[in-house]
Amino acid sequence: MKRKTIGCLAVGLGVLFGQTLAVYAEGAVQALPLRDVVLFSSGVGYFNRSGQINGGTDVDLSFRSDQINDILKSLVVFDAANNVRPVTYTTKDPLGRQLRATGMSINGGMSLGALLGQFQGARVRLEVPGEAVEGRIISVSTKNVPGKDNTVVPVESINLMTDNGLRAIPLDQVTRVKLLDERLDQELRTSLELMATGLNNDQRTVQLHFDGNGAREVRAGYLAEMPVWKTTYRLVLEDKDKPYLQGWGIVENTTDEDWKDVSLSLVSGRPISFIQDLYQPLYVPRPVVAPQVIGSPLPQSYAENLTDDARGGRADALGNRVARAPAILNRSGAASYLSNGPVGPQGPQGETGPAGFSNSGNFGGAGGGSRRDLPEGLDAIAKADAQNAMIAGVVAQAQGAERGELFEYAIKKPVTLPKQQAAMVPILGQAIEGERVSIFDANSDADRALNGFNLKNTTGLHLSGGPITVFQGGIYAGDGQINDVQPGEERLVSYAVDLDLVVGREQPSFHAETLSFAAKSGVLTISRKQRREQVYTFRNKAAAAKTIIVQQNIDPGFTLIEPAKPMAKTANQYRFRVEAPGQKTTNLKVVTEQPVSETVALLNADINALVAYARETHVSPKLRAALEDLVARRRNITDLQAQIARIDEQVKEISDTQSRIRENMDRLDHNSDLYRSYVQKLTAQETQIQQLSEQRAKLRDAQADAEKQLSTFVDNLTVE
Repeated sequence: MKRKTIGCLAVGLGVLFGQTLAVYAEGAVQALPLRDVVLFSSGVGYFNRSGQINGGTDVDLSFRSDQINDILKSLVVFDAANNVRPVTYTTKDPLGRQLRATGMSINGGMSLGALLGQFQGARVRLEVPGEAVEGRIISVSTKNVPGKDNTVVPVESINLMTDNGLRAIPLDQVTRVKLLDERLDQELRTSLELMATGLNNDQRTVQLHFDGNGAREVRAGYLAEMPVWKTTYRLVLEDKDKPYLQGWGIVENTTDEDWKDVSLSLVSGRPISFIQDLYQPLYVPRPVVAPQVIGSPLPQSYAENLTDDARGGRADALGNRVARAPAILNRSGAASYLSNGPVGPQGPQGETGPAGFSNSGNFGGAGGGSRRDLPEGLDAIAKADAQNAMIAGVVAQAQGAERGELFEYAIKKPVTLPKQQAAMVPILGQAIEGERVSIFDANSDADRALNGFNLKNTTGLHLSGGPITVFQGGIYAGDGQINDVQPGEERLVSYAVDLDLVVGREQPSFHAETLSFAAKSGVLTISRKQRREQVYTFRNKAAAAKTIIVQQNIDPGFTLIEPAKPMAKTANQYRFRVEAPGQKTTNLKVVTEQPVSETVALLNADINALVAYARETHVSPKLRAALEDLVARRRNITDLQAQIARIDEQVKEISDTQSRIRENMDRLDHNSDLYRSYVQKLTAQETQIQQLSEQRAKLRDAQADAEKQLSTFVDNLTVE
């Protein structure tokens, strides 16, 4: 009677909250109904199951084997009575390791003899034609016997110790084998069962266990891999009406169960999600150490732990984690994945339409914009403009809300979607702000601009990235693409080539201008600026004026000079706004500058370059005087070097003459007049060489002194 009363109460509560809650009998094995599905744009889905149980109950959840890792990583279980027991599941211990525990080694290519050979010493009963033989297995042997067509056939024989002695029985004559040892027989059966379970790798069961008394609600939520939900948009551009944007969410149910009246939420954002192998048991290789036989060890003493909460801290952390679980699961909106449905602030979608399909073509509940009834008849519908038809035909069924760093589209009506089916759900439908423009970007097309729309997200919702189909003048105008757009942000959308705009783009020109000179510590620094000019020409062939958005790459190191400020600036591009009157030609000049610095080592610089620097108009009088002094010093050193070089040449000429004279003297009589003349000449030349060497030494000293003074002058030179 008590159980019946609890059941009626649970059904009443279920009707009150818009859903029927099953009450599970005490001790029964049940499955929790699927209540909520939250799909994330990171490729996972959160599934919430909830229901009423009575007393202690086990709940089975079935998953594909490739989902178990996500389940083990994310499963959250809640019992109002706080009586959640350990969750159990079948281990994924490798089959070979499981068979090793039974002592069996079985593989697909094993013969009967190889299998029986593992039971050496065991008692068996073999049935052969006409008799049954019992005995203990000694061994299994193989011998070759003649076969057909001069072939040799291996035949296995089992050797038994029977009550009547040894006996060899060919296994091809055995019709039945029975292990008489019950323990060995059970181990063989267990091994075969393990191998059978290894054949079914598709489904795995995770079992939830609840203790306690009385009827109460339990919940279980988990993550699983799901296809990324996608968004598509329709943008209607009319001359008289405000732009209208309609958004659809594409959802795919690739699970193995039907979604029936589930609360569906679509969450955009990029939370980090990964797979870790938690299902596969991990074993650490351990070394094999020979046992040591030693005397009894002395008792050991250990120092005390300096941490006050060494044990209590871990217990508290686990306790807090369990205590927080219900709060996490009970948060309103998309975060309350285990609640009766997402509840969030009312989004700016507008009025609430009738449930289901109406005569005007509306579907579902609340939506954006005002609902308009279409005139009856296909002719009247064909005459209606595209925007009116779109607004009246579909009403958005989602309300949006921020969830931390994420954004949620909560579908207002329960969703039913069979397994392996997909659906398009309207999530947005309302007028927006924006401006029709032409977009020119030389990176995409150097000769043509594109028709575009500068969309401003005034919906109050986060717009997930996706394709946009544009309708203009009641017909299809082209396709575009947007990335994620936050509320209040603007985004350009291009959808067709602008055939009314002729674009000319000159090659950029570069000009360098010297700004200043400065000398410090022997280095002359020359500061210049490099100017880059890019000119665009636009000829508008249409009668109506056009607004052109020009995109130009940002050159690293360059600063924008003209125009003084861009319309917008992205990470890699400037955007400039140009107004092009009808049937007129308009120009845009973009000027950027880059500072350039050149350094010259004064000590080794070319003298002609130094002279040219001294004549620059941007050089200060003090620096010009210093450069002129530097040039004079360098020229003095150069003159000394030239004098030394001339002396070296004279010495070389004299040395060459002496070599020639000595060669002639070797062939002359030492008493001849010519010989005596050569001796006098050599003596005079030696005197000349001595004088030149003394002059050279003086010049070298002068050069060294001049170079030292130059080095000191340059090192101490600091002039701007």
